[in-house]
Amino acid sequence: MPHLLPPPAHAPHSAALAGIKGASTGLRALRERLPRLAASGCNVLITGETGTGKEGVAQALHELGPQHAGPFVSINCAALPDSLLDSELFGYERGAFTGAHSAYPGKIVLAHGGTLFLDEIGDMPLHAQAKLLRVLETREVFPIGALRSRKVSVRVVCATHQGLEAEVQAGRFRADLFYRLNVARVALQPLRERPEDIPVLFDHFATTLAVASGEPKPRLSPGALQRLMCHRWPGNVRELRNVVEAAGLVCGEAPLQAHELPLLPELCAPTAAGSAAVAGHGAANDDEPARIIEALEHCHWNRSQAASRLQWSRMTLWRKMKRLHIGPVEADAPDQRHT
Repeated sequence: MPHLLPPPAHAPHSAALAGIKGASTGLRALRERLPRLAASGCNVLITGETGTGKEGVAQALHELGPQHAGPFVSINCAALPDSLLDSELFGYERGAFTGAHSAYPGKIVLAHGGTLFLDEIGDMPLHAQAKLLRVLETREVFPIGALRSRKVSVRVVCATHQGLEAEVQAGRFRADLFYRLNVARVALQPLRERPEDIPVLFDHFATTLAVASGEPKPRLSPGALQRLMCHRWPGNVRELRNVVEAAGLVCGEAPLQAHELPLLPELCAPTAAGSAAVAGHGAANDDEPARIIEALEHCHWNRSQAASRLQWSRMTLWRKMKRLHIGPVEADAPDQRHT
């Protein structure tokens, strides 16, 4: 039986999805879903915290979709004041206002035949929302000062870190526009909920950095990787990329140790998921994983010496390592008589 929405033949999936890095179940499912979603040509709403890679997903939807030969035009709705957003998005005619010395078609018209990516759509003011809704319903744009509208054919992909349902309830976002945009939805997980992606992303950014700079590729010791896995990553993938860039300034031939990581004071709070720390294993001091890893690194992962340095028994250290998932402790439990 043929597929109702066959993947487009123009763009190999591996190339179009190259920017979506990760080994987690969620990322694998996303890579499998995107080709079919892209082929549909429908409007897509991408949600997720800042720095989770929403624009990369939008770019993949464009490259995999039927409009791939057209332009990909992006505008950040939160980056422009209300007075400029209208003219940037919908365009204007010459003389429409003071300073309009020549006509400007606007982002929507510039995206004709391709994809318009509206980042941070939740920050769009209500008057602009009404005009955007009209464009989606009529497929026509009315530039400021124009006497007639212009026909457009454009796919709209939006992104937001806000909960638009709550914004609709609060009266800050139009319900009719929300339903128009929310035809298909892609929800991106924060990095702290998929720590298995951290090694993959670190290696990707480190390789890219090394190729661009000609410097040695930053590498991680087991303790340094464990420290990264403990971080909550409030800036998500964008923050990790910045850490890799900073690490490239201090790294040499040897792997980075935990205490050499950039932004060290922020890499102490355990996450609620993942192999490095946490959930469901009881509360711990915020800096306890960092202290344990630092002691183990200092003692070359000799647990007896690390326990002594921490002024704990070896059994206490073993229990904490097991609870926090630090190191291969299961096969090397200490004798119970030494507690």
